[in-house]
Amino acid sequence: MARVTDDAIRRAPRPASGQTFLWDDLVSGFGVRLTPSRAAFVVQWREADGSKKRETLRAHWPEMAAVKAREAARARLAQVVATSATLGGQPLRVAMRGWYERQSEVSTWRPRYRAKVDAIIRTYVEGAENPHVRLTPAARKAIDDLGRKPVTAVTRSDVLRVVDAIKRGTADQFMALVSSFYNWSYDRGVEVVNPARNRLRVTGGRRVRARTLTDDELMMLWRAFEAEGDPARASAAVLIFTGCRRREATGMRWAELDLDAATWILPPERRKTGNKDSRPFVIHLHPAVVDLLRAQPVLEGSPFVFWGRRDRRPFDFHHAMMQRLAKLPIPEWRLHDIRRTVRSGMAALGVSQMVAELCLGHVAKPGLVAVYDQHSYAKEMLEAWQKWGERVAELVRQ
Repeated sequence: MARVTDDAIRRAPRPASGQTFLWDDLVSGFGVRLTPSRAAFVVQWREADGSKKRETLRAHWPEMAAVKAREAARARLAQVVATSATLGGQPLRVAMRGWYERQSEVSTWRPRYRAKVDAIIRTYVEGAENPHVRLTPAARKAIDDLGRKPVTAVTRSDVLRVVDAIKRGTADQFMALVSSFYNWSYDRGVEVVNPARNRLRVTGGRRVRARTLTDDELMMLWRAFEAEGDPARASAAVLIFTGCRRREATGMRWAELDLDAATWILPPERRKTGNKDSRPFVIHLHPAVVDLLRAQPVLEGSPFVFWGRRDRRPFDFHHAMMQRLAKLPIPEWRLHDIRRTVRSGMAALGVSQMVAELCLGHVAKPGLVAVYDQHSYAKEMLEAWQKWGERVAELVRQ
């Protein structure tokens, strides 16, 4: 599986007879059917009864470019993809096994990592015997209790009972896996607090980074996301123009947007600091971002703005894409470095520390300041996003 591009189609070997397929890693269900004489764009999906259906797009390659075909495929998928039930009532061991099988099917993980995930689920969630792992009776009971609980009933105490009974390195991997599963479940509509959130505080302390991107590095990433196409391009633009967190951007809902007013209202439950601030968080969007959001097709039955894979899941910056971006001449970078770059860029533009912190959704009023300073800073935040947005737009135009 690789990104479908004009060059990839041109280089792909044609079968002597019959047909082969080249599937896109950006939009699940979009691909190219290769025959001895032609290359046809196709889109396929799974019906509610589990059966697969495939259609051929009207225009073939090279009459239609790959990027245009991907847009057409997303528009078609938006019309036909059915919704699916949530996982909240399933026992955790059943739900996580299904999650593993689904992720394996769409090639989200590398083979070596996939084997590790399988082993962790089998041993520490399903409670299967593992000849390489010695578990105390207390650990076995904690694992059994955890695995039997419904997804929405699992508490942090349930997870920590397992963590406290196993080795520290394994505990970190276990917590990371449970956290990933709950983030995925939340994106699928399971409204539950992630019981493994902030896992580094429990299993080894917080790792601190100070990396920011230079203007040239930021624009190098911008061009790379442009080449990837939507939804990667638009979701990356949200990150770069607003400084929001990755999952806040990829999990963006249509109900949160007022594109006429150029605002994005994040509810408390979608914010990392939502338990400390119950007020909705209003983010002001640059016109360039509004234009990109207006171009996103609506997926029937899904609340998400950015999507590309199956079963109502929102788009995310998956492994194959990050592997391509890793080849850029940008040393030691992470997606979260964009957020740090936005914060530092606002400071360089003269935005006050208080306002810049508020723009990132941080709780920026300590102690008595929060008691006595009841100013909303809404106007100042709007001006800060405008300043930073114009700075990014200027870099893009260069």
